[in-house]
Amino acid sequence: MKIIVIGCPGAGKSVLTKRINDFLHYPVLHLDKIYHTGGKNHITRDELVARVSDFASIHEKWIIDGNYISTLEMRVKLADTIIVLNIPSEICVSNAYKRAEENIEQGVNRNDMAEGFDYTVTEEFINFIKSFEVDTMPRIKTILTSFPDKNIKILSSYREVEEFTDILRKEYAE
Repeated sequence: MKIIVIGCPGAGKSVLTKRINDFLHYPVLHLDKIYHTGGKNHITRDELVARVSDFASIHEKWIIDGNYISTLEMRVKLADTIIVLNIPSEICVSNAYKRAEENIEQGVNRNDMAEGFDYTVTEEFINFIKSFEVDTMPRIKTILTSFPDKNIKILSSYREVEEFTDILRKEYAE
């Protein structure tokens, strides 16, 4: 199975990826980890495309976690299963603040983020999260409609995430 997990920042993509991978044990590529190079710096879109392509080509099964709509269509073509976390923006905002506080308090970088990543929650970032449902999610759904042959799961609550994870665990666990 080749899985991509997408959704708003703070929706729980990395948490879901970890939970799924606890029983699938697939290679994981966290896009945030390769895209950000420290502080506000990042790689180019072309480099992101190259790294995703390389990762997907060397692994038979995998999970790619991250949004990055500029490369979404390419990733959907590579995947067979697309999990979309369509969690309400107010929950995502709350999660983003909690995540930043936890990382600052613990002084530890998350394993899904690049070394030196700046966890500061900016007004710009919060505005992106708040507008995600209106600005980005329709673009995601439009891209996905072009791929009727893909297994697409849109999960709109953490209860749905739990149910989906349980079904997947029963179906694919070794």
